[in-house]
Amino acid sequence: MNLFDAIYARQSVDRIDSISVESQIEFCKKEVTGESYKVYTDKGYSGKNIDRPAFQDLLRDIEAGKVNRVIVYRLDRISRSVLDFANLIEVFQKNKVDFVSTMEKFDTSTPIGKAMLMIVMIFAQLERETIQQRVIDAYSSRSKRGFYMGGRVPFGFELVETTIDGIRTKMYKPIEEEAEVIRLIFSMYSKPQTSFGDVMRYLEEHGIRKRDGKLFNRSRLRDVVINPAYVKADYQLYEFFKAQGTNIVNNPGDFIGINGAYLYSGDNLKRKTISLVGHTLVLAPHEGLVDSATWIKCRSKCLNNQSVARPIKAKATWLAGKIKCASCGYALTAKIYKCKTKSDNRYYLCTNKYHAGGCHFGSLDADVVDDIVFKEMQKKLAEFQTLSKKKQDGCNLQVVKLKTRIEEIEKEISSLLEKISAANDTVMQYINNRVAELDAEKKELGAEIVSLESNRTNDVGEISGYFEHWDELSVSDKITVVDCLIERITASKESIEIKWKI
Repeated sequence: MNLFDAIYARQSVDRIDSISVESQIEFCKKEVTGESYKVYTDKGYSGKNIDRPAFQDLLRDIEAGKVNRVIVYRLDRISRSVLDFANLIEVFQKNKVDFVSTMEKFDTSTPIGKAMLMIVMIFAQLERETIQQRVIDAYSSRSKRGFYMGGRVPFGFELVETTIDGIRTKMYKPIEEEAEVIRLIFSMYSKPQTSFGDVMRYLEEHGIRKRDGKLFNRSRLRDVVINPAYVKADYQLYEFFKAQGTNIVNNPGDFIGINGAYLYSGDNLKRKTISLVGHTLVLAPHEGLVDSATWIKCRSKCLNNQSVARPIKAKATWLAGKIKCASCGYALTAKIYKCKTKSDNRYYLCTNKYHAGGCHFGSLDADVVDDIVFKEMQKKLAEFQTLSKKKQDGCNLQVVKLKTRIEEIEKEISSLLEKISAANDTVMQYINNRVAELDAEKKELGAEIVSLESNRTNDVGEISGYFEHWDELSVSDKITVVDCLIERITASKESIEIKWKI
C-alpha cells in the first residue's frame, strides 16, 4: 500500500486576523515529500476537542495504515487540549506516523522532541483558558455597569445608542404604543383573580398582538411579567430581591423609582421563573414602565404559582396545599363521601395514613375547619388594616420631616453654586466637597422616604372585598386569596394553628 502525507487545516471562525484554511494548506504543501498527499479541512470547528468530521476521517485513515505523516500549519490546529494532544501522539506513534508543524519544528522520534512538543501544547492550552477567562471577566464587568449585553429586545422597547462611562453601548427606549400594552398586561395580571388565560383572551378579543403579528400566549405573557426591565426600580424592589436571595450590584440609594433593571442568571442555578436565589440584579440605564408595587404583585404571583399549581386543581377544598397534619406534618387532603339519604360529607384525612406504619390522625369535618379558618382570616385582615393605618399615620410625619430636610439641602446646594464664579481654588475645593456631602445625604434621605412610603401593603387591601362575596368565588380564586394571607395551617382534633404571612 502506498502511503500518503496528510495535510490537516482548521479554522474556527472567519476573522480578518485569522489565517484561512487555504493559506494553511499552502504552507503545509511545502513540507510534503513525494507526490502523494491528501487534504483534510474542518471549517467552523473549535480546537477544544477532536470531535470534528474531517479530523475523524484522518484518524480512521491513520488506523487503516494509509498515512505516512500528518502535516499542520501550527500545533493548535490539531488540538488546544493537552490531554487530547497527548493521546493523539500515542495514536501517531502506534501507527508509525510522523508529525510535522510548519511553524514549530519538532522531531517526534526523540524524547527531547516529544517533551518540547508537550510544553508548547501546555502553553497553547493556557493561552486558550486565559482568553476564555478574560472574556468572562469582561462580560461580568460590563453587565454589572449596566451595559446592554445583547439578546432579544423586549416588547415595548427599541434599541438606541448611548454612552456609559465614556464607552459607547446601547440601551432600551420605550415605544409608547407597545408600552401601553405592557402596562395593560401588568395591570390586569396584578389582580388576584386574573390568570394568564384571562389576559390572553382579552388581548385576542381586542386585536392586540405581538410585534411579529402573532398572538400573545401564556409563555410570552409570563416572560413579560417576570422581566425587571419593565419595572421602575425603587427601594421596595430592592427589598423584594434582597428577600429573595438575589445578588444586587447597586447600592440601595440608587433605587429611586426611575430605571429599569437587568436580571442575569448564574451558573448551575434554578431557572429565574422558579427561584431568584443567586441570580444578579443590575440597574439599567433606561426608564422603567411599571411601578414596583404592580411589578412585585405579578412576580410574586408567578413565584407562588410554582408552589400552588397542584392545589389549584383541587375541587374539594380551598385550603389545599396549606393545611398540614399536626401529628406527622404531612398534607391533609379533603375527601368527599357520598350519601344517599343526606347531603355529601367532606372530611380532612392525612395523606400519610395509607403509608406503611402511617399516621393515625383519623379525620376532621372539613366544613367545620373551613368555617373556623374563614372567620380567623376575617379577624386577621381587620387587625392588619387597623395596624397598617396607625403605622402609616406615624410614618407620614417622618416623611414630611425628611422632605423638609431635602428642601434645606437643595437650598444650600444652590447657594454654594452661586458662589463658584467668585471662588478661588481653596474655596472651590471646599464647595465641591460640601456639594458632594450634601448630594450623598440627599440620596440617603430619598431612599429612606421610598422605604417608608413602600411599606403599604396594597395586595392585602385589594382582597378584602373578596370576603363579602366568598361563596360566589371559585375554588382557585379562594386559594389565591388564602395564599396572600396564610403561610401554613396545622390541624388536629384539639386545635387549629395558623401561621400568617401578614
